[in-house]
Amino acid sequence: MLSLSMRSLIIGAAVAAGALMTASCATISKEQCLRGDWGAVGYDDGLDGRPMSRLDDHAKACAKTGVTPDPVPYFAARAEGLKRYCTEPNGFRVGREGHTYAGVCAPPAEAEFLGGYADGERVHAATQRLESARSDLSSADSRAETRARQADGVEDELRNPKLTDEQIRELRDRLNRLRRERRDAIEDGRRADAAIRDAEREVDDLRARFSPRYGGW
Repeated sequence: MLSLSMRSLIIGAAVAAGALMTASCATISKEQCLRGDWGAVGYDDGLDGRPMSRLDDHAKACAKTGVTPDPVPYFAARAEGLKRYCTEPNGFRVGREGHTYAGVCAPPAEAEFLGGYADGERVHAATQRLESARSDLSSADSRAETRARQADGVEDELRNPKLTDEQIRELRDRLNRLRRERRDAIEDGRRADAAIRDAEREVDDLRARFSPRYGGW
């Protein structure tokens, strides 16, 4: 059975964790709530492509301060921020950076935004494939080096003249396994290297295609 001090410690830790989670989920700081510049908050939310429900989240975050957001300046400024958000070049940026679209743009701006967003998503997918292939190559190289080093160690052990026949068999089995795993890692590295070249070509093709329209990245 837990002691009183232990129960108090656990309860205190739980309360602290809950407070930390609440703070991390807050959409707006206490200082912003008290400042009450809802036009600035709305403009930033529009510029970031936040949905209309974001104001409800702000209201919950400000509840403990006793402040209620003013929707009139908020939505007026949010609309101005959306004008900068809902453009084709920004859609490309949002898609390229892997961000989601919350359906905040109204026609006809939405069609332009989504056109850029689709192009950006293609770039994002290609760059992700490139990063994944590079990570795979690094991992394969590391495994190959580790297995080679381990195999060298086993070979050193096999030079011991005092080994029994059973010990020799076990070491040789281990050596064969390490050499096989090294070969597998080298083959994985070759595949990853080929994937890198393919992904680099795809990224270069997309850069040549989209840079004149959206600029470099």
